[in-house]
Amino acid sequence: MEEACTDDYRKEFLDRYKLLFKNFNSFLKANEKENICIRVNTLKISKNKLKKRLENRRVILEEIEYGFKVLKSDFSISSCPEHLFGYFYIQGEAEMNIVPLFDFKEDLVIDMCASPGGKTTQISEFMGNRGVVLAFDVDRIEALKNNIQRLGVENCIVFKKDSTKLDIEAKNILLDAPCTGSGIIRKDPTRKHSRSMKDVYFCQNLQKRLLEAGIRSLKKDGELIYCTCSLEPEENEYVIDWALKNFDISLEEINTKINGKKLVDGFQKPFGKRLDSEVKKCKRFLPHIHDTHGMFVAKVVK
Repeated sequence: MEEACTDDYRKEFLDRYKLLFKNFNSFLKANEKENICIRVNTLKISKNKLKKRLENRRVILEEIEYGFKVLKSDFSISSCPEHLFGYFYIQGEAEMNIVPLFDFKEDLVIDMCASPGGKTTQISEFMGNRGVVLAFDVDRIEALKNNIQRLGVENCIVFKKDSTKLDIEAKNILLDAPCTGSGIIRKDPTRKHSRSMKDVYFCQNLQKRLLEAGIRSLKKDGELIYCTCSLEPEENEYVIDWALKNFDISLEEINTKINGKKLVDGFQKPFGKRLDSEVKKCKRFLPHIHDTHGMFVAKVVK
């Protein structure tokens, strides 16, 4: 089984994952299994009403905190009327647990890298369509606008603008940073071999520039949530360690549980490099522990 799992991976990444994950074989096997999850859009429908509608279409569901796992469906869940009506958004379970980490401190939220809009529309949902969400991106703008419209979001303004040039302040900022996407191998198996360490360092440089801009735009006592769907420490703990050493910030503890299991602490000594002790407050969702995509999240406070 291990050989079958490793065939498509770049060797350099396999060697790294063996060092990062003690239960390496379980990690490999978990990356072969995808869960289709949907987040209920409470701007348009309640969880119970959506459940009844989908079950009437003979869709078998398992309830999770912000939606459902789709255990069985005789059709593509994206083609049903409930999806077209904007009653739900197809989103990984880890991904739908990022926005709830916000302690919404004012009626303005900045989403620095918003496309295609999963977390952007969830922010509006948590705000009850009140206040203002400023959604920035330089790519996939049409997808972002389409999702905003489909889900009935009314409090979002979209900007086609590079967030490294952010020139507005807020107390709540989301930076879902561009990354190599090694955490979504179960959804996109090409990620096993389509990225290299060159891509990791390219993303790291961009992530640092974006994070610096976000910290600069963060008001005193505000919070910035930094997340990626990458497994690589260079795009995660290393970036946060760099920020802790260069800016007047700290990290807030994250206590989220998934499927009854606590998130994994940020790696404090990945590949033998000792990082700031605060990095432990960062958290990881891991496929072989939480049965989700691999994600990293940190809550930065100023």
